Amino acid sequence: MITFTLRIISQVVAGHFSRPKVNASTKAVVIPFRCWPIDIDCFLHMNNAKFLLNAELSRWRTMCNTGALVSRITSKEGMVFLAAENKVKYLRPIAPLQRYVISSTLQFDDEDKWLYYRHTFQEHPDDIKGRDGTAKTFAIVDLKAVVKEQSGKTIKPSVILKESDFYKEWATKRKRV
Repeated sequence: MITFTLRIISQVVAGHFSRPKVNASTKAVVIPFRCWPIDIDCFLHMNNAKFLLNAELSRWRTMCNTGALVSRITSKEGMVFLAAENKVKYLRPIAPLQRYVISSTLQFDDEDKWLYYRHTFQEHPDDIKGRDGTAKTFAIVDLKAVVKEQSGKTIKPSVILKESDFYKEWATKRKRV
């Protein structure tokens, strides 16, 4: 647990000094990572659970960009992101010390309760060689989250978008299926 806490702190600090940017055409935030020895299992590739952990670290990396939301997090009411559902599709293993990026998109819906993240684990752009320039996809994590105050009251996505220019730029409206 202490290791994860230190990794969260490192992502928040990194996000403060090198703020993630939203790609205007894809509406994705791309954050580089590396598969460290702490992430691997006995089969010498990234452990399945570490995909969820690293997806969470990528969300922490964006926290410094949230503007007014930071003051809400530290206020008496507080603010907590809660993962309600996770769905992971594993496509390829990530080898020890391999570089990769997590490309994250964010959507909201008409219900004004849920945030939908998609974290796509892809080959690092500097490591794409001899192909058509398309990055290999290692895994896709779909996350349905809700934001609550410490009291349990739901903070609606519309409020989050109103308080944060970064989220307003990043989030898109989810199409009904």
